[in-house]
Amino acid sequence: MTACEEKGGDAGKGLKNARGAAVESGSADRDGSRRLTALWAGLGAVAGLGAALGGYALLYEPFDVRAERLAVRLLRDKAGLPKEGLNILHLSDTHFRGADRREHAKIAQVRRATEGEKIDVLIHTGDFLHKDSGLDNVLALIDSIPKPRLGAFAVSGNHDHVFYNLRRAPLYSWRLFRARASEQGAGSGARSAAETAEDGMAGLRDLLLFGRFLFQNRFDGEPAGANDIGRLRRELEARGMQFLDNRSVRLGETGVYLVGIEDLMEGRPDLPKGLEGVPKDAPTVLLSHNPDIIEAAAAGRADLILAGHTHGGQIVLPLIGPTYTQTEQLSRSEASGYSRRGRTQVYVHRGLGESVPIRFGAPPHVTFIRLLPARSHSDGDGVARNGNRG
Repeated sequence: MTACEEKGGDAGKGLKNARGAAVESGSADRDGSRRLTALWAGLGAVAGLGAALGGYALLYEPFDVRAERLAVRLLRDKAGLPKEGLNILHLSDTHFRGADRREHAKIAQVRRATEGEKIDVLIHTGDFLHKDSGLDNVLALIDSIPKPRLGAFAVSGNHDHVFYNLRRAPLYSWRLFRARASEQGAGSGARSAAETAEDGMAGLRDLLLFGRFLFQNRFDGEPAGANDIGRLRRELEARGMQFLDNRSVRLGETGVYLVGIEDLMEGRPDLPKGLEGVPKDAPTVLLSHNPDIIEAAAAGRADLILAGHTHGGQIVLPLIGPTYTQTEQLSRSEASGYSRRGRTQVYVHRGLGESVPIRFGAPPHVTFIRLLPARSHSDGDGVARNGNRG
Protein backbone atom coordinates (compact mmCIF):
# COMPACT_ATOMS: atom_id res chain seq x y z
CA MET A 1 0.00 0.00 0.00
CA THR A 2 1.31 3.41 -0.95
CA ALA A 3 1.61 6.36 1.38
CA CYS A 4 -1.20 8.12 -0.50
CA GLU A 5 -3.47 5.16 -0.04
CA GLU A 6 -2.65 5.08 3.66
CA LYS A 7 -3.37 8.78 3.93
CA GLY A 8 -6.60 8.38 1.97
CA GLY A 9 -7.63 5.53 4.21
CA ASP A 10 -6.86 7.55 7.31
CA ALA A 11 -8.82 10.47 5.92
CA GLY A 12 -11.79 8.20 5.19
CA LYS A 13 -11.70 6.80 8.69
CA GLY A 14 -11.48 10.30 10.07
CA LEU A 15 -14.48 11.37 8.02
CA LYS A 16 -16.46 8.35 9.23
CA ASN A 17 -15.48 9.07 12.84
CA ALA A 18 -16.47 12.71 12.44
CA ARG A 19 -19.78 11.71 10.93
CA GLY A 20 -20.33 9.18 13.74
CA ALA A 21 -19.50 11.77 16.35
CA ALA A 22 -21.89 14.22 14.71
CA VAL A 23 -24.62 11.57 14.63
CA GLU A 24 -23.97 10.67 18.28
CA SER A 25 -23.97 14.37 19.20
CA GLY A 26 -27.25 14.90 17.35
CA SER A 27 -28.74 11.86 19.04
CA ALA A 28 -27.63 13.12 22.45
CA ASP A 29 -29.13 16.53 21.69
CA ARG A 30 -32.41 14.91 20.68
CA ASP A 31 -32.40 12.75 23.84
CA GLY A 32 -31.69 15.81 25.96
CA SER A 33 -34.42 17.74 24.20
CA ARG A 34 -36.88 14.90 24.76
CA ARG A 35 -35.95 14.70 28.44
CA LEU A 36 -36.33 18.47 28.80
CA THR A 37 -39.70 18.32 27.03
CA ALA A 38 -40.80 15.46 29.30
CA LEU A 39 -39.64 17.43 32.36
CA TRP A 40 -41.59 20.52 31.33
CA ALA A 41 -44.60 18.37 30.49
CA GLY A 42 -44.40 16.76 33.94
CA LEU A 43 -44.07 20.12 35.66
CA GLY A 44 -46.96 21.44 33.59
CA ALA A 45 -49.10 18.45 34.57
CA VAL A 46 -48.27 18.96 38.25
CA ALA A 47 -49.03 22.68 37.98
CA GLY A 48 -52.26 21.92 36.12
CA LEU A 49 -53.30 19.36 38.72
CA GLY A 50 -52.50 21.82 41.50
CA ALA A 51 -54.54 24.53 39.80
CA ALA A 52 -57.44 22.12 39.26
CA LEU A 53 -57.41 20.98 42.90
CA GLY A 54 -57.12 24.58 44.07
CA GLY A 55 -60.04 25.60 41.89
CA TYR A 56 -62.09 22.68 43.18
CA ALA A 57 -61.32 23.57 46.82
CA LEU A 58 -62.08 27.26 46.27
CA LEU A 59 -64.89 27.32 43.71
CA TYR A 60 -66.71 23.99 43.87
CA GLU A 61 -66.65 22.10 47.14
CA PRO A 62 -67.63 25.05 49.40
CA PHE A 63 -70.90 25.21 47.41
CA ASP A 64 -71.51 21.45 47.21
CA VAL A 65 -74.01 21.36 50.07
CA ARG A 66 -74.92 17.78 50.97
CA ALA A 67 -77.96 16.46 52.83
CA GLU A 68 -76.92 13.77 55.29
CA ARG A 69 -79.31 11.56 57.24
CA LEU A 70 -78.83 9.33 60.22
CA ALA A 71 -81.01 7.58 62.76
CA VAL A 72 -79.71 7.70 66.32
CA ARG A 73 -81.20 5.30 68.84
CA LEU A 74 -80.82 6.03 72.55
CA LEU A 75 -78.44 3.66 74.31
CA ARG A 76 -80.24 4.07 77.64
CA ASP A 77 -83.82 2.99 78.20
CA LYS A 78 -85.56 6.28 79.05
CA ALA A 79 -89.23 7.15 78.87
CA GLY A 80 -90.47 10.30 77.20
CA LEU A 81 -89.25 10.00 73.63
CA PRO A 82 -92.14 9.29 71.22
CA LYS A 83 -92.10 5.80 69.75
CA GLU A 84 -91.84 7.23 66.24
CA GLY A 85 -88.92 9.39 67.35
CA LEU A 86 -88.13 13.04 66.68
CA ASN A 87 -86.93 14.54 63.41
CA ILE A 88 -84.11 17.02 64.03
CA LEU A 89 -82.57 19.32 61.44
CA HIS A 90 -79.04 20.18 62.57
CA LEU A 91 -77.20 23.21 61.15
CA SER A 92 -73.91 24.72 62.27
CA ASP A 93 -71.08 27.09 61.37
CA THR A 94 -72.75 29.13 58.65
CA HIS A 95 -70.05 31.82 59.06
CA PHE A 96 -71.95 34.37 57.00
CA ARG A 97 -70.17 37.66 56.40
CA GLY A 98 -72.38 39.32 53.78
CA ALA A 99 -70.76 37.78 50.69
CA ASP A 100 -74.06 37.76 48.83
CA ARG A 101 -73.22 35.58 45.83
CA ARG A 102 -71.56 32.79 47.83
CA GLU A 103 -74.03 32.86 50.69
CA HIS A 104 -77.14 33.17 48.54
CA ALA A 105 -76.01 30.07 46.64
CA LYS A 106 -75.78 28.13 49.90
CA ILE A 107 -79.15 29.43 51.11
CA ALA A 108 -80.73 28.24 47.85
CA GLN A 109 -79.24 24.77 48.30
CA VAL A 110 -80.45 24.55 51.90
CA ARG A 111 -83.93 25.58 50.74
CA ARG A 112 -83.94 22.77 48.17
CA ALA A 113 -82.60 20.22 50.67
CA THR A 114 -85.21 21.02 53.32
CA GLU A 115 -88.24 21.68 51.12
CA GLY A 116 -91.13 19.39 52.04
CA GLU A 117 -89.33 17.90 55.05
CA LYS A 118 -91.26 17.31 58.27
CA ILE A 119 -89.02 18.87 60.90
CA ASP A 120 -89.84 18.54 64.59
CA VAL A 121 -86.85 20.50 65.89
CA LEU A 122 -84.39 22.89 64.24
CA ILE A 123 -81.01 23.15 65.96
CA HIS A 124 -78.11 25.46 65.11
CA THR A 125 -74.90 24.90 67.08
CA GLY A 126 -73.32 28.30 66.60
CA ASP A 127 -71.02 30.44 64.49
CA PHE A 128 -73.96 31.94 62.63
CA LEU A 129 -71.71 34.87 61.73
CA HIS A 130 -68.19 35.54 60.66
CA LYS A 131 -68.88 39.25 61.10
CA ASP A 132 -71.96 41.40 61.73
CA SER A 133 -72.43 42.17 58.04
CA GLY A 134 -73.65 38.59 57.55
CA LEU A 135 -76.75 38.97 59.73
CA ASP A 136 -79.22 39.56 56.88
CA ASN A 137 -78.14 36.34 55.20
CA VAL A 138 -78.43 34.44 58.49
CA LEU A 139 -82.04 35.60 58.76
CA ALA A 140 -82.68 34.69 55.11
CA LEU A 141 -81.35 31.19 55.79
CA ILE A 142 -83.65 30.65 58.77
CA ASP A 143 -86.60 32.01 56.80
CA SER A 144 -85.90 29.52 53.98
CA ILE A 145 -86.42 26.46 56.21
CA PRO A 146 -89.85 24.88 56.89
CA LYS A 147 -91.16 25.86 60.32
CA PRO A 148 -90.27 23.17 62.89
CA ARG A 149 -93.19 21.65 64.82
CA LEU A 150 -91.62 21.87 68.30
CA GLY A 151 -89.41 24.91 67.84
CA ALA A 152 -85.97 26.16 66.84
CA PHE A 153 -83.05 26.30 69.28
CA ALA A 154 -79.45 27.49 69.20
CA VAL A 155 -76.25 28.07 71.09
CA SER A 156 -73.64 30.69 70.21
CA GLY A 157 -70.19 30.01 68.79
CA ASN A 158 -66.94 31.89 69.30
CA HIS A 159 -67.35 33.83 66.02
CA ASP A 160 -70.78 35.07 67.11
CA HIS A 161 -68.98 36.91 69.91
CA VAL A 162 -65.73 37.97 68.22
CA PHE A 163 -64.53 39.00 64.77
CA TYR A 164 -61.09 37.52 64.03
CA ASN A 165 -58.46 39.08 61.76
CA LEU A 166 -57.33 36.13 59.65
CA ARG A 167 -54.55 38.12 57.95
CA ARG A 168 -52.71 38.24 61.26
CA ALA A 169 -53.40 34.59 62.04
CA PRO A 170 -49.80 33.29 61.50
CA LEU A 171 -48.21 35.93 63.77
CA TYR A 172 -50.97 35.58 66.36
CA SER A 173 -50.58 31.78 66.37
CA TRP A 174 -46.80 32.18 66.77
CA ARG A 175 -47.37 34.32 69.88
CA LEU A 176 -49.76 31.72 71.28
CA PHE A 177 -47.18 29.02 70.58
CA ARG A 178 -44.46 30.96 72.43
CA ALA A 179 -46.76 31.64 75.38
CA ARG A 180 -47.69 27.96 75.62
CA ALA A 181 -44.02 26.95 75.50
CA SER A 182 -43.14 29.45 78.24
CA GLU A 183 -45.99 28.21 80.45
CA GLN A 184 -44.71 24.66 80.06
CA GLY A 185 -41.18 25.74 80.95
CA ALA A 186 -39.79 24.71 77.59
CA GLY A 187 -36.65 26.47 76.41
CA SER A 188 -37.49 25.80 72.78
CA GLY A 189 -40.45 27.75 71.56
CA ALA A 190 -39.96 30.68 73.92
CA ARG A 191 -37.80 32.68 71.50
CA SER A 192 -38.89 35.47 69.21
CA ALA A 193 -39.25 34.94 65.47
CA ALA A 194 -35.97 36.86 64.89
CA GLU A 195 -34.09 34.71 67.42
CA THR A 196 -35.50 31.58 65.83
CA ALA A 197 -34.29 32.71 62.39
CA GLU A 198 -30.75 33.40 63.70
CA ASP A 199 -30.27 30.12 65.59
CA GLY A 200 -29.98 27.36 62.97
CA MET A 201 -30.86 23.95 64.46
CA ALA A 202 -32.81 25.39 67.39
CA GLY A 203 -34.76 27.51 64.92
CA LEU A 204 -35.56 24.46 62.82
CA ARG A 205 -36.72 22.64 65.94
CA ASP A 206 -38.94 25.60 66.83
CA LEU A 207 -40.48 25.63 63.38
CA LEU A 208 -41.21 21.90 63.59
CA LEU A 209 -42.78 22.37 67.03
CA PHE A 210 -44.76 25.32 65.70
CA GLY A 211 -46.02 23.17 62.84
CA ARG A 212 -47.17 20.54 65.32
CA PHE A 213 -48.81 23.28 67.41
CA LEU A 214 -50.76 24.49 64.37
CA PHE A 215 -51.72 20.90 63.57
CA GLN A 216 -53.16 20.43 67.06
CA ASN A 217 -54.59 23.82 67.98
CA ARG A 218 -56.87 26.61 66.80
CA PHE A 219 -55.95 28.89 63.92
CA ASP A 220 -58.68 31.54 64.10
CA GLY A 221 -56.62 34.66 63.78
CA GLU A 222 -56.26 37.56 66.15
CA PRO A 223 -59.43 38.88 67.84
CA ALA A 224 -60.06 42.22 66.12
CA GLY A 225 -63.35 43.34 67.61
CA ALA A 226 -66.69 42.26 68.99
CA ASN A 227 -69.63 41.06 66.95
CA ASP A 228 -73.05 42.23 68.14
CA ILE A 229 -74.29 38.97 69.61
CA GLY A 230 -77.11 40.80 71.39
CA ARG A 231 -78.56 41.91 68.07
CA LEU A 232 -78.10 38.42 66.61
CA ARG A 233 -80.09 36.93 69.49
CA ARG A 234 -82.86 39.53 69.25
CA GLU A 235 -83.31 39.11 65.51
CA LEU A 236 -83.40 35.31 65.71
CA GLU A 237 -85.68 35.27 68.74
CA ALA A 238 -88.08 37.49 66.77
CA ARG A 239 -88.25 34.58 64.28
CA GLY A 240 -89.00 32.07 67.04
CA MET A 241 -85.50 30.70 67.70
CA GLN A 242 -84.53 30.27 71.36
CA PHE A 243 -80.93 30.60 72.55
CA LEU A 244 -80.13 28.08 75.26
CA ASP A 245 -77.44 29.86 77.26
CA ASN A 246 -76.62 27.49 80.14
CA ARG A 247 -80.25 26.48 80.37
CA SER A 248 -82.63 23.73 79.33
CA VAL A 249 -86.03 23.42 77.71
CA ARG A 250 -88.52 20.58 77.51
CA LEU A 251 -89.73 19.81 74.00
CA GLY A 252 -93.48 20.29 73.97
CA GLU A 253 -95.43 17.41 75.53
CA THR A 254 -92.55 14.97 75.11
CA GLY A 255 -90.22 14.04 77.92
CA VAL A 256 -87.16 15.12 75.91
CA TYR A 257 -84.96 17.94 77.19
CA LEU A 258 -82.58 20.14 75.23
CA VAL A 259 -79.68 21.61 77.21
CA GLY A 260 -77.55 24.42 75.79
CA ILE A 261 -74.11 25.55 76.90
CA GLU A 262 -72.40 28.87 76.19
CA ASP A 263 -69.33 28.81 73.97
CA LEU A 264 -66.24 27.30 75.61
CA MET A 265 -63.88 29.94 74.18
CA GLU A 266 -65.74 33.25 74.24
CA GLY A 267 -68.75 32.58 76.47
CA ARG A 268 -69.24 31.64 80.12
CA PRO A 269 -70.09 27.96 79.98
CA ASP A 270 -71.83 26.44 83.01
CA LEU A 271 -73.06 22.93 82.29
CA PRO A 272 -74.25 22.11 85.84
CA LYS A 273 -76.44 25.23 85.68
CA GLY A 274 -77.75 24.17 82.28
CA LEU A 275 -78.73 20.77 83.66
CA GLU A 276 -80.65 22.19 86.61
CA GLY A 277 -84.22 20.94 86.57
CA VAL A 278 -83.54 18.18 84.03
CA PRO A 279 -84.65 14.79 85.43
CA LYS A 280 -81.80 12.28 85.38
CA ASP A 281 -84.01 9.72 83.67
CA ALA A 282 -85.12 12.11 80.90
CA PRO A 283 -83.83 11.74 77.31
CA THR A 284 -81.34 14.61 77.05
CA VAL A 285 -79.75 16.29 74.03
CA LEU A 286 -76.84 18.63 74.80
CA LEU A 287 -76.05 21.49 72.40
CA SER A 288 -72.51 22.87 72.41
CA HIS A 289 -70.69 24.76 69.69
CA ASN A 290 -67.39 23.20 70.72
CA PRO A 291 -67.34 19.38 70.99
CA ASP A 292 -64.65 19.55 73.69
CA ILE A 293 -67.57 19.73 76.14
CA ILE A 294 -67.45 15.93 75.99
CA GLU A 295 -64.74 15.96 78.67
CA ALA A 296 -66.91 17.84 81.20
CA ALA A 297 -67.88 15.58 84.08
CA ALA A 298 -71.60 16.28 83.65
CA ALA A 299 -71.58 15.64 79.89
CA GLY A 300 -72.09 11.94 80.54
CA ARG A 301 -75.70 12.69 81.47
CA ALA A 302 -76.45 13.56 77.85
CA ASP A 303 -77.76 10.86 75.56
CA LEU A 304 -76.73 12.82 72.47
CA ILE A 305 -74.35 15.76 72.05
CA LEU A 306 -74.72 17.96 68.97
CA ALA A 307 -71.76 20.22 68.15
CA GLY A 308 -69.90 21.96 65.34
CA HIS A 309 -66.77 24.16 65.39
CA THR A 310 -64.38 21.73 63.65
CA HIS A 311 -65.60 22.21 60.04
CA GLY A 312 -64.70 18.53 59.70
CA GLY A 313 -61.09 19.63 59.37
CA GLN A 314 -62.10 21.69 56.30
CA ILE A 315 -59.15 20.25 54.36
CA VAL A 316 -58.96 16.46 54.53
CA LEU A 317 -55.94 14.88 52.84
CA PRO A 318 -55.45 11.24 51.79
CA LEU A 319 -53.48 9.22 54.39
CA ILE A 320 -53.36 12.25 56.70
CA GLY A 321 -57.01 13.00 57.34
CA PRO A 322 -58.31 16.33 58.68
CA THR A 323 -55.50 18.87 58.71
CA TYR A 324 -56.94 21.15 61.37
CA THR A 325 -59.82 20.26 63.69
CA GLN A 326 -59.81 23.02 66.37
CA THR A 327 -60.53 20.41 69.05
CA GLU A 328 -58.26 19.20 71.83
CA GLN A 329 -60.43 16.40 73.22
CA LEU A 330 -61.50 14.50 70.10
CA SER A 331 -59.34 12.38 67.83
CA ARG A 332 -59.12 13.29 64.16
CA SER A 333 -61.49 10.47 63.29
CA GLU A 334 -64.04 11.97 65.71
CA ALA A 335 -63.79 15.52 64.38
CA SER A 336 -66.67 14.99 61.96
CA GLY A 337 -69.81 12.91 62.12
CA TYR A 338 -70.84 10.28 64.65
CA SER A 339 -68.87 8.89 67.58
CA ARG A 340 -69.49 7.53 71.07
CA ARG A 341 -68.20 8.02 74.59
CA GLY A 342 -69.74 5.28 76.70
CA ARG A 343 -73.51 5.66 76.39
CA THR A 344 -73.24 9.27 75.26
CA GLN A 345 -73.44 9.61 71.49
CA VAL A 346 -71.82 12.58 69.74
CA TYR A 347 -72.48 14.15 66.37
CA VAL A 348 -70.08 16.83 65.09
CA HIS A 349 -71.33 18.91 62.15
CA ARG A 350 -68.91 19.98 59.37
CA GLY A 351 -70.79 23.25 58.94
CA LEU A 352 -72.16 25.22 56.02
CA GLY A 353 -69.55 27.96 55.92
CA GLU A 354 -65.85 28.53 56.44
CA SER A 355 -63.49 30.98 58.09
CA VAL A 356 -61.07 30.72 55.16
CA PRO A 357 -63.31 30.07 52.10
CA ILE A 358 -61.88 26.73 50.94
CA ARG A 359 -62.84 23.10 51.50
CA PHE A 360 -61.34 19.83 50.33
CA GLY A 361 -62.70 16.45 51.35
CA ALA A 362 -65.07 18.04 53.88
CA PRO A 363 -68.11 19.34 51.96
CA PRO A 364 -70.68 21.56 53.68
CA HIS A 365 -73.96 19.95 54.64
CA VAL A 366 -77.23 19.89 56.52
CA THR A 367 -78.04 16.89 58.69
CA PHE A 368 -81.39 15.24 59.31
CA ILE A 369 -81.27 13.22 62.53
CA ARG A 370 -84.06 10.89 63.58
CA LEU A 371 -83.78 10.38 67.34
CA LEU A 372 -85.34 7.06 68.39
CA PRO A 373 -86.04 5.33 71.73
CA ALA A 374 -83.71 2.64 72.98
CA ARG A 375 -84.21 -0.86 71.64
CA SER A 376 -84.29 -3.63 74.22
CA HIS A 377 -81.00 -5.56 74.22
CA SER A 378 -79.74 -3.47 71.29
CA ASP A 379 -76.30 -4.01 69.89
CA GLY A 380 -74.08 -1.80 67.76
CA ASP A 381 -73.47 1.91 68.04
CA GLY A 382 -77.11 2.99 67.89
CA VAL A 383 -76.79 4.79 64.57
CA ALA A 384 -77.76 4.19 60.96
CA ARG A 385 -76.39 6.54 58.32
CA ASN A 386 -76.92 7.61 54.77
CA GLY A 387 -76.22 10.78 52.85
CA ASN A 388 -76.84 12.49 49.56
CA ARG A 389 -76.29 15.82 47.88
CA GLY A 390 -78.73 18.62 48.46
